[in-house]
Amino acid sequence: MTTLRYSLIITLMLFLAACTSTEAPDALPTLAVLPSPTPVPASPLPPTATPSTTPTATITLTPSHTPPPRPTAPATPTPRISSTPSITPTLLPDVFVFGQSVVGRDLLAYRLGRGSTLIFVVGGIHTGFEANTVDLVEAMIDHYRRNAGEIQNGISFVFIPLLNPDGHTLGRVERGRFNAHQVDLNRNWGCNWTEEAYWREARVSAGAAPFSEPETAALAALINDLRPASVIFYHAAANGIFHGECEGQDADAATLAMRYGEVSGYPYGQPFDKYPVTGTASEWVASLGIPALEVELATADDIELSRNVRGLNAVQLWVLGR
Repeated sequence: MTTLRYSLIITLMLFLAACTSTEAPDALPTLAVLPSPTPVPASPLPPTATPSTTPTATITLTPSHTPPPRPTAPATPTPRISSTPSITPTLLPDVFVFGQSVVGRDLLAYRLGRGSTLIFVVGGIHTGFEANTVDLVEAMIDHYRRNAGEIQNGISFVFIPLLNPDGHTLGRVERGRFNAHQVDLNRNWGCNWTEEAYWREARVSAGAAPFSEPETAALAALINDLRPASVIFYHAAANGIFHGECEGQDADAATLAMRYGEVSGYPYGQPFDKYPVTGTASEWVASLGIPALEVELATADDIELSRNVRGLNAVQLWVLGR
């Protein structure tokens, strides 16, 4: 009986040993089991781009009128105002360059007539809103080429349509009045020059010194070399004729203004008093003993050709003493 009990116990122990798992116990559970997100197939990455050997253009918006670079004015400008005996009125070519602008544009002059008595006619000292003066002088050149008989014997015209080509490239804008140094070229001459200069109520640059600008220095040298009988400068649009005077000297330009005014219909005989002007071209020309006029057109649009041709024809007769 005892033997049978031991047999049963041994058999039961063997059976339990056979049924016991040999696997490791389960790991401890986490505090919270989050469900795994459903995987979403990722879009394939594009292949790495290979740089092109040809560069692509950079598109840059450019203003309608790009101002030219502004070089620095020399600290001590030395204008070339000297006599050049080799330049004589009878040897002047029909078209010639007498200087360059700040950025290197040619300053052009056109000679019409074969006389030794010169009359200078200048437009485009101020461009921008006064650009019609450039058109006027160009139209005068065309007129006298087609009507050469109107040029008196003994007379040659020297037409300079554009003294300020750099400003002219900017179009009819206020900035176009000035040269590439932003200097007002009709405040940069050697009589009555002051650093403090004005256009209307605005303070403007008169340059570092008289003739600091290449445009004014070049024209002054040409006038000094050739000593014309008269110089006529065109502006717009104060509607009047104003004669040059320097330290009480006007070389009888007041009489010339009267002659021009009588045939053209522009007012004359009164000083310009709308605002102070200093260092003007006509003042400096007067200091040389040469009669000079500033003819202000009546508008900033019309070239007023016929009345100014009448004026120039009157100037011819006056300088010849007729």
